[in-house]
Amino acid sequence: MLWFVLFICLAMLLIATFTDLKSLEVPDWLTHGGIILGVLLGLFFSLLNWSIWPLALSLAGLAITFAIACLMFYTGQWGGGDAKLLMAMGALIGFELNPFSFGVSFLVNLVFLGGIWGIAWSVYLALRSRAKTWKVFKKIRQEPKYRRVRAASVVTTTILLVLSFFWTEVQVPLVVLAILVYLLAILVIFTKSVELSAMEQWVTPDKLTEGDWLVKPVKAGGKTISPQKTGLAQEQVDLLKKAYKHKKIDKVLVKYGVPFVPAFLLAFLATLGVGNIALLLLTVAP
Repeated sequence: MLWFVLFICLAMLLIATFTDLKSLEVPDWLTHGGIILGVLLGLFFSLLNWSIWPLALSLAGLAITFAIACLMFYTGQWGGGDAKLLMAMGALIGFELNPFSFGVSFLVNLVFLGGIWGIAWSVYLALRSRAKTWKVFKKIRQEPKYRRVRAASVVTTTILLVLSFFWTEVQVPLVVLAILVYLLAILVIFTKSVELSAMEQWVTPDKLTEGDWLVKPVKAGGKTISPQKTGLAQEQVDLLKKAYKHKKIDKVLVKYGVPFVPAFLLAFLATLGVGNIALLLLTVAP
């Protein structure tokens, strides 16, 4: 991949990371500009080399990342800024069916490092409001749903440990899996505790922006605005701000997710440094 395309990606990710950490937003001019520039560069190099491949790879990258972005956005996992940033990266770096290619390596690394980043940010939030988080943790772990999760993890862990005594050929993997199953149950309760204690906040409607996630329905302008996985539309934000201006509502409960753009930057740097993390782990595994 050409060095100046990598430089453009790095500059875009640095700006996006700064704005995401500062305001939980990624400016449209940055992501839209990245998408357009990626396609234009693909077209330019196709004409320069008299080959369809540069443009085809750029469009393939845009198509693949568009599909992933839609899945993450419409299931409520990402905001619009994260989704559009992924599409911009796809258009710029392209995509080809090769596990060693930059595009495939970046997506694989994003899965690995995105999970680690999400856990790390949750731990940070938990430490920042540790008293409240611990109080919520103790409360929800006794709820029927989470008691079933704990019980299932204990049963599964016990079965795996018993099997490890009889199936000695794979004893170590079974013990490791048993520990992971038990820790996973704790992680589920922990992340929910962090969500309730540190990610949900009461804010005045004048601070709302498009894409913010409501936690509870709100009545404004004779309409009921209900929580949606895709967040608030701009017309709903305007309606809530108007109701606030006329003193019809005071505050709304909003959930703020993990600022995920830094994971994009980490995945990009990892791809530059070591390539595909999954392939690297397979290579060093005994």
